Amino acid sequence: MRLLDAANSAAQNAITLTDAPHLRKSRKGTIAISTRKLRSAIEHLPSVNTQRLRVEKFAVLAIMIPLNLTLLYMFKSCTTYFWWLAPLALMRLVVDVIEITSIFIFYWYRRVHPRVSKVPKTPESFVYLMCCYNETYPELMVSLNSLAAQKSIDDHKKAILVVCDGHVSSKGMTKTAAAHLKEDIIERPSSISMSRAYTSWDGALMDIELVKGEFKGLPIVCLIKNENRGKRDSIVLARSFFRKFNLRQSKPALAMLTPELFTELSGFFENAGIQSLDYAVGIDADTRFDVECVSSLIQTVREGEQVIGVTGYIQPDPVTSSTFSFSYLYQMAEYMVGQHRRRLRQSLTSGRVTCLPGCCQLLRVLESTCGDDILAKFGYYPKATDSLFRTVRSMMSEDRDHICLVLSENADVQTRQCLGARAYTTVPSSPSVFLSQRRRWTLGPLTSDCLLVKRRSTGYVERLAALCSVIQWIVQPSLFLSKHFRSFGYTTQTVVFFLEHYRMVWDILCIILRTGSPLEGIQLMAGAMLYAIFAPPINYVPCGDTAAASSNVKWFITSVAYSAENMRILR
Repeated sequence: MRLLDAANSAAQNAITLTDAPHLRKSRKGTIAISTRKLRSAIEHLPSVNTQRLRVEKFAVLAIMIPLNLTLLYMFKSCTTYFWWLAPLALMRLVVDVIEITSIFIFYWYRRVHPRVSKVPKTPESFVYLMCCYNETYPELMVSLNSLAAQKSIDDHKKAILVVCDGHVSSKGMTKTAAAHLKEDIIERPSSISMSRAYTSWDGALMDIELVKGEFKGLPIVCLIKNENRGKRDSIVLARSFFRKFNLRQSKPALAMLTPELFTELSGFFENAGIQSLDYAVGIDADTRFDVECVSSLIQTVREGEQVIGVTGYIQPDPVTSSTFSFSYLYQMAEYMVGQHRRRLRQSLTSGRVTCLPGCCQLLRVLESTCGDDILAKFGYYPKATDSLFRTVRSMMSEDRDHICLVLSENADVQTRQCLGARAYTTVPSSPSVFLSQRRRWTLGPLTSDCLLVKRRSTGYVERLAALCSVIQWIVQPSLFLSKHFRSFGYTTQTVVFFLEHYRMVWDILCIILRTGSPLEGIQLMAGAMLYAIFAPPINYVPCGDTAAASSNVKWFITSVAYSAENMRILR
């Protein structure tokens, strides 16, 4: 789902107006709007203490900058400070080699002792959950069409729940995403408007419109919020209902839902023939599933009752992207590397994958994943008195934050990766969108890794990998810049040569094994070359940019638009 990229001073953005009250014209002919009103119009953002966050940010920078300058000075005399510098320079390579070796060992162990899927007598029932915001009609249709085209799951009872976050459109759109869903996508729609239908994660009473119908034979219900409250709020709302629906015979406390909304949604699922929801399959509105994706996810989650979540294998979408563009090739290789190292090692060894991306995710509907306690922690709304760390954790990387919470609270549960469940997602279309993506991919996982380091339930290898990621981010500037002049001894250079080529052989092996066609093999090889050359500077630039902008919560988002009063905000 596209995210917003608001400027530091939102009141200075230019907007296009057709009929919007409470606005005043500026001297330059644009329309000026107060920061408070713009904040309400664009995106629901927490009332953070900006000065406090800025002070904390500068405190972090006051440590990072001298530390990296000191390390740069020390790298000029590598032999003198060898035992300080060698661990920093080699830690990423060593962790990668440990993970790759673990994959080799446990892969063959799993071949000898395979995990067996237990097929239940009655096929499970599940719901597709798609959260959207300002997606275009083609993007929505691509995702929904891929759900309707799924194979090998005809015996399962299933339905689609779409949570649309407000009435919003992007630049160039003639309709909002909500209007497309209601008027152009859902077949034979019937709608109900409900006031104060649920309590959002910030405590506000939210009005919604409930649209029911069908989509290519699948029952579909769309919950359209009157105002935007963010993806995390949508996820909490949906998962809370799923759990309450399964417990409805015992008349549980409805928490954030009103009885009217709960009754309407329950009636929809009952009319679809669903009496209990076993799984929730998450998909983003810019993602397309392979026709066997959901079937593969289900086969993996059947490996044991302790398996509460599965993610698939995510790739750039060749349909929506230029297949030989830099962003496509680079991200293709980056996805391959990320999913064939840490995530695959987690799945094969401990069985506790710490990131199940929301674009391709299957969760069991249980108390451990969708209960009130876990959702209260996951749906924590940041306060003005919260630290920078707590604010970032609440605002970004909701998918990883949720799974890390589940794993930390439940020592006996497991999560998996299924490489056979392919999903395709769009790649960034511009440098600004790419940079915004990197900001979220940097700070969000960084907070999760910090939590993994200190939690007692974290395994030794996982703790080492998380600690390495945190340290790597802190000293990234000095490691990147010192490459141009540092010089270790012959023995150290030999070790580095071996470790780098060990990792390179693994990457080439993954390319060979994952290639589905000669064209894909060429693309993966080209992407791997680009990744090897450009990964260090590409990782270095977002590191500094993220640290500098970390106190500004408005950059968590990438493009802005608001249409409840026919306003559209242009960068």
